[in-house]
Amino acid sequence: MPSLTEMARGLLQGWRSRPKTDWLVAAAVVGGHGLLVALTGRGDILGAPDREQRLAVYTTGATVVALIGSFVTAAIAQYASATGRRMRTLRTAPHLASQFRRNWVSILSATLLISAVCLLAIVLDTTETDPGGVHWAVEGALVLGAARAYRLLWLFNAVIQASDRDLADAPRTLAPNSSPRG
Repeated sequence: MPSLTEMARGLLQGWRSRPKTDWLVAAAVVGGHGLLVALTGRGDILGAPDREQRLAVYTTGATVVALIGSFVTAAIAQYASATGRRMRTLRTAPHLASQFRRNWVSILSATLLISAVCLLAIVLDTTETDPGGVHWAVEGALVLGAARAYRLLWLFNAVIQASDRDLADAPRTLAPNSSPRG
C-alpha cells in the first residue's frame, strides 16, 4: 500500500501535468466559500468592504498579476535560452516538453485573464454593496492566480535545477589571462 507521502507526490505530479485542474481548484474554493457565506451570512471577504476598498483590491490584483506576468516572460526566456543536456531533455522529451509548454502557456494566459477580470470589475462594481456579485469573479480569478503562482514557482525551480546541474557538468575552463595557480 502506498504511503501518504507517495500518494501526495503522485497527486502533485498529476496536478503539475494538468494545468486545467487549477480551474477546478478555483471553482471548489470559491464555491465552498460562497456556500459558507450563504449559510452563515458571514465571511464575505471581498463583499464586506465598501466600494472604494474593493476597487483598491481590484487595482492591486491587476497590478500584482501584471508584475507576475513579467516574471513569467523572464522565466520563459531563461527556459528557452538555457543549454545543456538536461535542458535539452526538458524541451524535447515528448512528455516533459508538452507538460512544460502547457504549464508556461497556462500561467501566461492566466495572468492576462486575471488582469482583465480585475480591470473589468473596476468598471462593473458601481454600487456600495455590489449586488451583481462582481467581487466573486475577482475572488475566483485571484484563487486561480494563487494556483498558477505555485505552478510558476515549480517551473522556475525545475528550470533552475536543470540549468545548475548542466552547469555543474560543464567542463571547467580557465578565465582568459589567468594562470592555473590562481
